[in-house]
Amino acid sequence: MKVARIALTLGSLLLAAQALAHHSGAMFDRSHKVTVTGTVVKFQWVNPHSWIDINVASDDGKTVLWSFEAGTPGQMRPTGLTPEILKVGDTVTITGYPLRDGRTAAAYVQLVTADGTLYNTRAQGQTPQGPLVRDDAK
Repeated sequence: MKVARIALTLGSLLLAAQALAHHSGAMFDRSHKVTVTGTVVKFQWVNPHSWIDINVASDDGKTVLWSFEAGTPGQMRPTGLTPEILKVGDTVTITGYPLRDGRTAAAYVQLVTADGTLYNTRAQGQTPQGPLVRDDAK
């Protein structure tokens, strides 16, 4: 019985450590932001993080896929940025903290739709896991 309790305790500690590591934002470069405009390819409104994928035309004319990690559906719903709002084919401008390794992905900070509606995180320095709010200012 004692061995089972020790094993359960150690297992719980390992899971907790993995959860903390998962929520680290160290892979994002918060010293600057990147802003790209493109066409929505996919909006994955899922736990633990939503993803917004857009095709962006690069300077050399090629199409580059950018992926933005956003909050959970529960965090995004209050902002108004839901699957009913953001559809495949929509043109959007997204700002985020880019990955440090140069890949074309970032932590979502704000999104502007073609009609000028702004959706953003509460504070510009917040991680994608933080609470989100909607900002109707155009």
